[in-house]
Amino acid sequence: MTIWLPALEPGVPAYLAIADEIARGIRAGALRPGDRLPTHRLLADLLGLNVSTVTRAYREAARRRLVDGETGRGTFVLARSAEAALFALEKRPQADLIDLSTNTPPLMPRDGDLLAGVQALSAGEAAALLHYHTPGDWLVHRAAVAGWLRRRGLEVAGEDIVVCAGAQHALDVALSLFEGAGELSVEALTYPGLKAVARQRKLRLAPMAMDGEGVTPEAFEAACRAGSGRVAVLSPTLQNPTTATMSLARRRQIVAIARRFDALIVEEDVYGLLPVDAPPPLAALAPERVCYVSGLSKTIAPGLRLGYLVAPPALRERLADAEHRTSWYVAPFAAALAARWMNDGTAWRRLAAQRRELAARHAVVRETLAGLDWAGAPHCPHVWLRLRRGPAADLAERALRAGVAVVADPVFAVGRGKGYEGLRISTGAAANRKQLAAGLGILRALVAGE
Repeated sequence: MTIWLPALEPGVPAYLAIADEIARGIRAGALRPGDRLPTHRLLADLLGLNVSTVTRAYREAARRRLVDGETGRGTFVLARSAEAALFALEKRPQADLIDLSTNTPPLMPRDGDLLAGVQALSAGEAAALLHYHTPGDWLVHRAAVAGWLRRRGLEVAGEDIVVCAGAQHALDVALSLFEGAGELSVEALTYPGLKAVARQRKLRLAPMAMDGEGVTPEAFEAACRAGSGRVAVLSPTLQNPTTATMSLARRRQIVAIARRFDALIVEEDVYGLLPVDAPPPLAALAPERVCYVSGLSKTIAPGLRLGYLVAPPALRERLADAEHRTSWYVAPFAAALAARWMNDGTAWRRLAAQRRELAARHAVVRETLAGLDWAGAPHCPHVWLRLRRGPAADLAERALRAGVAVVADPVFAVGRGKGYEGLRISTGAAANRKQLAAGLGILRALVAGE
């Protein structure tokens, strides 16, 4: 539980003052997504208030989408604010903090690609990059994306690709197609961005049981029979946070069930190109019932905020007039740079470099965490450390006090999340392999001391 005590502003109703202090604490970095707040009774005792006042304050903070609470688990911080980026966990203001919490590709030292790309673009009509896109610009970009997705095993025409301002934006657009569905089936552990988008769109999340390959066919079929699985969001490749990857046989089982029950799937595939030999995406196996979501920030560069959505033919009409909420948000310069990199081989070269560095970091994990119960893959930017004793949130808090930031299972859990206790360790977030090894060493010592 986070050690946090709000300072109440005089003249403001106590419940509002507490909610305001939660917002201020998040902005200042004193509270971060995943932190567990004091219990209602404890905070009431510390502040000399009625428990009902604290309950009302937490309810107000939940209304602002700052926290989420569940009976028996506690109240947890969700995000910096309702408008904030919902998938990245900020560092606390500690100069020596080893950040293993932000799921990002490793930073490339001496990265000269941006300068070379800017120079190449400047040699042409550079001023055009400061104006609106033209239809011709989008034709060029979508053609480059179609070639890029072909490397993933997905054959799609350029005109069927919806360009968005990042994969998170593409996911939001995809879920907008199902507004009114009421409920989505998702993996029992899923990433915070999906939970936040669903909450914003008033879509309830129904958890499906998982094993080492992700969602089990039995759980998906049960969800379809119950009605909640008629729309499901799945991450079949290097799932966040568990790292699970579905085999080709499992993918075929999931597709067969979806066809039998006429279910639709939103496939989040942002890590799909990282493994050298990943099975084909669900969208390649069942293009008639899969909304495919991908992007460039997890493979090429974190700051290259471009996402891509391919909807099945039956849903494309709903996107025909969606440009004002999709590609309109994309900066022309970013789109031009991405298209150039995809066309001239820079993007593929950067992806290969990410694979090499992630494989080297995976070797550090294997050596440092030997003997512990963890799951990972050589080209995955995170690993999942399973815990046998004690709440993972408590271990994450002790790790933070020791100078290492990781993320515990309550941040990812849908529903109660029992049976999935663990920590996500983002190997790509560390500044280098030496820092990664140091952070992992601290975590190992904490686990051994439990």
